[in-house]
Amino acid sequence: MKLPIITSEAELTHRLVRRRQTLDAMAPSVETILARVRNDGDAALRELTEQYDGIEVADLAVPPTVLAQAKKGLPQDVMAALSVAADNIRRFNEAVRPQSTSLTQPDGIEVARRWRPINRVGVYIPGGRYPLLSTVLMNVIPAQVAGVREIAVCTPPGPAGYPSATILGVCAFLGIEEVYQVGGAQAVGALAYGTETIRPVDKITGPGNAYVAQAKQLVSATVSIDMLAGPTEVVVLADGSANPRWVAGDLISQAEHDPLAWPVLITDSPDLAREVNRCLDELLVNLSTRATAEASLLENGLVFLGSDWAACLAAVNTIAPEHLCLQTDQPDQWLDEVQAGAIFVGGSTPVAWGDYWAGPNHILPTAGQARFRGPLSVSDFLVPYSVIKATRAATSSSGLQVMILAEQEGLAGHALSIALRREDA
Repeated sequence: MKLPIITSEAELTHRLVRRRQTLDAMAPSVETILARVRNDGDAALRELTEQYDGIEVADLAVPPTVLAQAKKGLPQDVMAALSVAADNIRRFNEAVRPQSTSLTQPDGIEVARRWRPINRVGVYIPGGRYPLLSTVLMNVIPAQVAGVREIAVCTPPGPAGYPSATILGVCAFLGIEEVYQVGGAQAVGALAYGTETIRPVDKITGPGNAYVAQAKQLVSATVSIDMLAGPTEVVVLADGSANPRWVAGDLISQAEHDPLAWPVLITDSPDLAREVNRCLDELLVNLSTRATAEASLLENGLVFLGSDWAACLAAVNTIAPEHLCLQTDQPDQWLDEVQAGAIFVGGSTPVAWGDYWAGPNHILPTAGQARFRGPLSVSDFLVPYSVIKATRAATSSSGLQVMILAEQEGLAGHALSIALRREDA
């Protein structure tokens, strides 16, 4: 296998534009799915599940007994690892939970910024090739730390008639009782609009394929969403000191997710580029997920060979990738120079640490959105609000100036509301 080597930033930009246009082309069919769910509710969900998943679903809600049984079925070593991973994720989110702040202005007005949890959240957990138990942890735990009262999970049914037993078991492990066996764009529609069985939510979080991402974008006028987390991306920024086997392994680790994944190496070392291409063939030989990884690498993988290190940094920021691996001689020095959803520092830090264990979220912005937003976190499940308390002293000392500003805008009623209080004071 040989990843194509490009040296032109114009060619890189062209590939990015083409990729995003391909994903956007799915919008018309998604609009049709959402309209069916909005108009026909549960009936549409059952019909669409049979159409796209090939499964007839009688009860959309997963029974509590099935959830309990799935939890019991989790192997002991999996339960032990889950417990530690969950503790790490919970500990991190508790540490970064935003705190209320307050101050008193010079004229005595007391102001504060406080936070309240969202009442009801819908979490989408992909089905498909792999039971992404880690995605359950990454969505649910930050919501729980925020204090969200109601968490509803949607995940596609499997051939056995219910969703993945692993996903259901982890939901039960986290205490989630409201789980629905519905996936795809229709699940997003159900969470946004509500049906006879599924009550609408205030916010939808969770990753998915291009159809799920499009559905989230289309319902975002009705309900809040976290981000448009589409097919995964990884960029490895490496110099000649990098281990080519590790670089190739990191590209494969994300390529195996989806044929639409985007695995990219950016380097100024032609020797490293050649060695990584050689190592890809070697590492893929006995990989159980070889078919998917190869499809992604062949269709979307590439090497950007920069003329110098500045060109490499510019290429990273042109992509603003979901995952960025810094595999250079001194990786820490580039942290403030690059834009990415999550940065993995040094050759000893593969993306897998962030996917399962470290604590920060693995639900990350894709398609360049890292330029303006970050990973999912506890703050995504909290709503900030302001508190303002004026005193008589403030009315006396600042009221006239506020009236001047209001009158300058032509809002006489605003000025009047201050004047009345100045008269009484």
